[in-house]
Amino acid sequence: MTTKCSIECWIISPAQDVLLLEVPAREGKHEAFWQPITGGIEAGETPLQAAFREIREETGLDVTDTDTELTEIATDLTVVISPELTISKTLYTAHTPETTVTINPHEHQAHQWLPPARVAEALFWDSNRDTWKLVSQHHGYDDSPEHDAQ
Repeated sequence: MTTKCSIECWIISPAQDVLLLEVPAREGKHEAFWQPITGGIEAGETPLQAAFREIREETGLDVTDTDTELTEIATDLTVVISPELTISKTLYTAHTPETTVTINPHEHQAHQWLPPARVAEALFWDSNRDTWKLVSQHHGYDDSPEHDAQ
């Protein structure tokens, strides 16, 4: 079995909205779906360096400045993709004052900022819903629809 190391990062705006990126449909593979920032860790790169790189590549946001808070939430989260492939994730959140996003058209076709209560329902993958629960718990979000309606 092969294990690939990756990062997942949830970007949070000053209004506490959460950034999701839309992956285009791939015929015969999957429909279009929403997810946080994700990406592999390259050779010689730490998970933190990969998170900074992936955020910049996928959103155009530069979160290395002093106005941004990047927090590690969990390490070694295991996602079984197939009997031959497992992903080991390091999970981050980043609070950023900047909300102007420039998506990479080679990876995503759209982006949206959602209130915490609407994030789980927008996600396609169970693994993203699982990590969203960890992020929600860490930040103390009440992600019930009733809370969002208030």
